[in-house]
Amino acid sequence: MLDVAGKSFAARGFHAVSMDEIAERAGISKPMLYHYFGSKERLYVAYVRQQGAALLEGMRDAADPGAPPAERLRAGTLAFLGYVDEHRPGWALLYREAVSQGGPLAAEVAALRGRIAAIVQRLFLTVAGRDAGRTSEALGHAFVGAGESVANWWLEHPEQPREQVADLLVRLAAGALPGLGEPPSPR
Repeated sequence: MLDVAGKSFAARGFHAVSMDEIAERAGISKPMLYHYFGSKERLYVAYVRQQGAALLEGMRDAADPGAPPAERLRAGTLAFLGYVDEHRPGWALLYREAVSQGGPLAAEVAALRGRIAAIVQRLFLTVAGRDAGRTSEALGHAFVGAGESVANWWLEHPEQPREQVADLLVRLAAGALPGLGEPPSPR
């Protein structure tokens, strides 16, 4: 159900997709869809939550926790860009709708951003030290915002290799945190 709904939302947007269409494509009844999710908005939020969990897992598992910080940041950034690349047709549409729609969807996306920023902040704290808590928190959020913005730019410039885009973001972070080091050379 979530897969069908996600493909429909990504292809045509939240408002253009009906619960009848999703139920038919999923091979279930419309009452069953409402039984599980209650509303189209809650179905959309469940889809975003599922995708967010998959994105977080991919980013967390991207590098060995014992690897140097720049390598871990690069691996997580590559995982994020890989997610965007795999979901290229729907990423921009879903991203724009999540930002503009408000309500539970915007809250879910904000919570996902917060979880990603917390992962980045913990990584930055390993470089900057515990006394840089607020600075690391702000930089974590700045890095996540920059990552989203660069991902949207990258969709318009697909000729740019993912690795170069990831390296650009890591160098940006290294400029703010000199102890981070340079990203490892691509293998």
